[in-house]
Amino acid sequence: MRDSAAPRSILFIGLSATGHGGIQRFNRRVIESLRALGCRPGVAMRADHPPRRFAATIVATLRRADVVLIGHINLLPLALLARALRPRARIILFAHGIEVWGDPAYRAPRWWERRVLRAAIDRIAIVSRFSQQRMAAAFGLQAAKFVLFPNAVDLPEPSPLAPVVAGKTILAVARLGAGEREKHVDKLVSALPALPDAQLTVIGDGPLRGELQDLAATLGVSNRVALPGWVDEAALARAYAEAQVFALPSSKEGFGIVYLEAWARGLPVIGSRFGAAAEVIEEGADGFVVDPEDVPALADRLRRLLDDPELARRMGAAGHRKTASRYSAAAFTHNLAALL
Repeated sequence: MRDSAAPRSILFIGLSATGHGGIQRFNRRVIESLRALGCRPGVAMRADHPPRRFAATIVATLRRADVVLIGHINLLPLALLARALRPRARIILFAHGIEVWGDPAYRAPRWWERRVLRAAIDRIAIVSRFSQQRMAAAFGLQAAKFVLFPNAVDLPEPSPLAPVVAGKTILAVARLGAGEREKHVDKLVSALPALPDAQLTVIGDGPLRGELQDLAATLGVSNRVALPGWVDEAALARAYAEAQVFALPSSKEGFGIVYLEAWARGLPVIGSRFGAAAEVIEEGADGFVVDPEDVPALADRLRRLLDDPELARRMGAAGHRKTASRYSAAAFTHNLAALL
């Protein structure tokens, strides 16, 4: 149904809308929501379209665009082009997390970006207050430049509200690249000696996978740690169905969509008190937040949920309700309409 307040012409410029990455999924959701609002957006995805089509779509749509959506800070120069060709268009930048924190280990700010953000961008739609604070500090921006725009997940059908599992399985899903140590997956392995009847499944791949295998061997818990690497959607769904707790004490989450994905399947979650996870998780209601360096505290929260299935069920159900009301596809479309 068309939203009567939606702009008549929208150009969405992004990096990609194909594949399984978080930004790709976000871009697909933006496109789907725009269409649900009755818009017929011009869509230019740098990695998905041949260079001529990418450029032609931008130039053709800019001539009549009311709003230009920039999907990543790496595309910021195109905001200058949009401002030059369509001065009255409203230009909005989507910011996802670590790419706008000013972290030199990931992506250091370019000297010219501060000026472009101030001159060419009307609003920055950002996923969390934590990421907003980091970006504002990195680029010298005022709070008025930002609008909070959380991510979303699809709720499985039928929605599971009361997972009942045999055994005591902890699940983590994360990239295990060399730059992902701050996800603190190793702390979950380190907690296992204090949880002698628990199993840990870590889905993800990368150089840290071998380190986790070595750590499990050193601690004598190899037989209780499963590291299958990346798996297909069916195997991932089975892993969620077999788990009693989802845990990822990451201190580098710009939003924490992994917790929404766990809540969507009715699981309680454990995250870090550092980063955006503490914004998303309501302590004691739908999960716990811990200092990831405090392994005994992490083990204690895991034990509470593993030893009390009813507590785990209540927390997972609360998380599911929150996801349905705040972070569903319908909520995302509503938020996008308000942003436009």
